[in-house]
Amino acid sequence: MENKIRVINEKKPYSVPIEMRPLWRICLIVVCVLCVSQDKKYLNLKKVNILVWILIRKKMWSEYEDYLLGRSSKVPLISVDTATYKAIEISIAKGILNLERDRLYVASAGDNLFKTIMENEIMAEEISFLNSVGSKLSESKIKEMTGRN
Repeated sequence: MENKIRVINEKKPYSVPIEMRPLWRICLIVVCVLCVSQDKKYLNLKKVNILVWILIRKKMWSEYEDYLLGRSSKVPLISVDTATYKAIEISIAKGILNLERDRLYVASAGDNLFKTIMENEIMAEEISFLNSVGSKLSESKIKEMTGRN
């Protein structure tokens, strides 16, 4: 008796998780830059990558918050996320961001995107989180988190 494998090919579209959708990441990047940098409208590329990494992991926000606010010395996990870098490439190509000397600058299209996000109260939790702890991500914290001490 021979076992046969039957291949099923369903025509249903494969849902891409929101974390992997470029537009969602581009919005996160713009929100990070404008909420954390305030009037400067630019942030270091490493800082943006770390902030996006943190925002995507909402279940770990309390751990990151404790570390950034000095309530814990345990360094939380951070890694390179290629999807964020791909979103940065797309946003530069679309004129949403500019990259100069490892700094991401928000262009006028990025300002318009941020205005739309704010007017429609999108990413309210992420913005609130960034407003409470984003400025605490200092250069020394970045070095600790990336193991570059």
